[in-house]
Amino acid sequence: MSVAGVLRAAPPPRLSWLLGVDCLGSQEEIKEERDERFIPVQAPQFSIQLFSPVNWQMIPNTEYCLEPWEHVTCCKNVILAYEGDRSGLRGYLALGTTYCFGEDITCRGRIIIFDVIDVVPEPGQPLTKNRLKMLYEGEQKGPVTALAHCCGLLVSAIGQKVYIWQLKNTDLVGMAFIDTQIYTHQLSCIKSLILGADICKSIFILRFQEENRTLSLVARDHKPLQVYGVQYLVDNTTLAFLCSDADKNMVVFTYNPESHESAGGTRLIRKGDFHLGHHVNSFFRIRCRVGDVSGERRAGQNIERRHITEMATLDGSLGYVLPVSERTYRRFSMIYNLLVQHLPHIAGLNPKACHTVMSRQKLNINPARAILDGELIWSFLHLPVPEKAEIAKKIGAKVDDIIEELMELDRMTAHF
Repeated sequence: MSVAGVLRAAPPPRLSWLLGVDCLGSQEEIKEERDERFIPVQAPQFSIQLFSPVNWQMIPNTEYCLEPWEHVTCCKNVILAYEGDRSGLRGYLALGTTYCFGEDITCRGRIIIFDVIDVVPEPGQPLTKNRLKMLYEGEQKGPVTALAHCCGLLVSAIGQKVYIWQLKNTDLVGMAFIDTQIYTHQLSCIKSLILGADICKSIFILRFQEENRTLSLVARDHKPLQVYGVQYLVDNTTLAFLCSDADKNMVVFTYNPESHESAGGTRLIRKGDFHLGHHVNSFFRIRCRVGDVSGERRAGQNIERRHITEMATLDGSLGYVLPVSERTYRRFSMIYNLLVQHLPHIAGLNPKACHTVMSRQKLNINPARAILDGELIWSFLHLPVPEKAEIAKKIGAKVDDIIEELMELDRMTAHF
């Protein structure tokens, strides 16, 4: 018996070009032999494009393409020191990028600063009056993951460090730096305070002393927390820190060095938590509306310097967190407890239980329920008149006073 077979020659190898980086950080192209069946990697290429805020059309000749394998990790409108203006400040567009080549190559990034300048528009194209002018472009020793501005200086998170730069003659001059945790992905500044969010190690507060050019750690949360976003809560002279995590919770921290829990002012104190049920990755602050609020109410509540912290979720919904006075909180807390017992629960979920903070890790702390569900409190307005009177009687208040207080909060937050 004979055995017959077919021998098929393999196709010749195909050459492909790859971009490599040597140990010194210089980029060069390397030839690699690849089979013809090899599927090349399709890497996206990022670019910057200006849009008109009037009609949201693209402005011609304002596109800037980044290099291959370069990813944009942060983009911020920063206010930096500028001697040519009466205010001494000028707005710039700052960009932080990261080169993603592979696990065996050291990750690096760039800081790019643009200035949006006014030029003579082209005939028949009024949108061409703006152009992008690059002021600075420099490669850094690590990935640039977050950008912000503080006291007219540029704050950047590069690798495991936070740097402060000064823009001088189209060049960045280092002012101060400090070592941080694993991966700082968000920075938010107010005056000389810098609030940072780490992807695994919760939040931290930095302080920049301009006279000494010193960047120091004020306090941080020592509990593990996978932070998605951070922002401030401003109520006149009171300042708190709001963050969202991977477990769809919102947590409020405060800094009180006189408290025993703060360990001499090195730890942030957890003052409130709320299970939102949505991933929040973006916060921004806006001042309360004071034009529609009466003078007596405005003087009693001190809302001139109170800010609303708006938030946007990955599910496409919007919400806000509003700080209120102790008197208002206690009244609404009693209404909240009565409405939990009085109203039927949506989907059979108890409002208190489903909004209690949840975590995939076992925490040795008790929930701090200092945040009320405004949507449930606003359902008081839709109750029949006898039920409104019954609830108001139980808390020792008038129905008209409760409605007026709810309407005042609605006027303060009616921005959209």
